[in-house]
This record gives sequence, structure tokens and C-alpha cells, in this order.
Amino acid sequence: MDKQGILAVAQNSLSELMSLRGGILYSSFNTLKPGDVYFLGYNPGGEDAEGSTLAESLEDLPSKTCNDYTDLEWTTAAGQSTLQLRVRWLLEALGHTVGEVCSSNLIFVKSRDAKGVPERYADVCWPVHEAILALVKPKLILCCGNSQVSSFSYLNRKLGGEILYSPKGVAMHGDWSIKAFRSELSGQAVLVVGFPHLSRYNPIDKPQIIEWIKQL
Repeated sequence: MDKQGILAVAQNSLSELMSLRGGILYSSFNTLKPGDVYFLGYNPGGEDAEGSTLAESLEDLPSKTCNDYTDLEWTTAAGQSTLQLRVRWLLEALGHTVGEVCSSNLIFVKSRDAKGVPERYADVCWPVHEAILALVKPKLILCCGNSQVSSFSYLNRKLGGEILYSPKGVAMHGDWSIKAFRSELSGQAVLVVGFPHLSRYNPIDKPQIIEWIKQL
């Protein structure tokens, strides 16, 4: 699989969604290459009627050089929204540069919240993720959200693996937990880690989180 192959898979798989607003990648097109990490949210946020359609986003994808977590203005200066800062801290604390990490969403269609998109859209988008994963070959998949309706839970159903819960005190937020499971992708071991959604959960300055992940 290569970049052009991913575009072809997307063109074929997403036909019923092409007129809806959304996007394929939060990272630049150049992150479609072998890398250690894949960062995955649930779906793009925002008003349904705003922004490009999936068809337009797909057409523009080869020229995408920006990273949505560092270069876009989300309610504040570029890269300075709460979610953007938390994603950047998490990736950098794990030793990765945000701009080099391939980042996407399980469902490519935009909505105000997760309830605004049918869960079945995840199955429609999954062939594109399979193509991306075949190229990136990540050792670690980080998921923003670990509830029953999240990219983490979907991956667990698809890939299988016993869910591990962070020990008490690691997450440092009531009874919330960070979750993880080990599985395989194309014969390669992969660790999937799911955080409570980073718009609500703050991992910053919690080094015990990073240590727990490194010990898995």
C-alpha cells in the first residue's frame, strides 16, 4: 500500500459520505509513511454545515501540509485550544513530534458531538484506516476517547485483545481510567491505548501516565 493506494481506497469506500462535511487526516499528507504512532479520535467536531465536504477534502489531501493540532485556530490562537495543547503534550511526552505523527478520526464525518454521526459510519470508514495502517505500520495507536462509543472500543472489537486498566491513581481524575490492549496488525505487535476524551481529561503534568504506558 502507498499514498495513491490509500486515496483510491478512500474514493471507493466513502462514496455514500462524499457530500457530507469532514476530512480524512488531521495531520499532513506527508505523515502517510511508516511511523511508530497513529493518533485516532472519533470524528471531527464542529458545525455540520461548515467546512469542506469529504469529496473536497479528499481532492485536496495530497496538498495538505498543515497539522490541525498545531496550525488551525480552534476557538483561540492557532494550536492553543485546550484539546490541541493536550494532544501535543501527550505526543511529546511520549517522545514524538506532533507534525510527524499520522493523525485521523475513526469516522471522517463532522458533527457537533459523537451522537451526531451514525455509528455505522465507522464501518464505512474502516477500509481507509486499514489502508493507512498497512502503510504506517504503527507500534502504538493512541485513541482520544475510551468509552463504549469511541475509537478505542471500536479497535478493540476489530482487533481483539484483553483490555488493561490503569492502576488506581495513575489517571488522577476520580474513577476514570486509561485503557490499553495488545494485538497484532499484519503480523506486527501493536499496543492500543485509549484515554478519556482529551477535551474533558487533562493528561498534562501527569508523568505517571507516561510511565505506565512505557511499561506495557
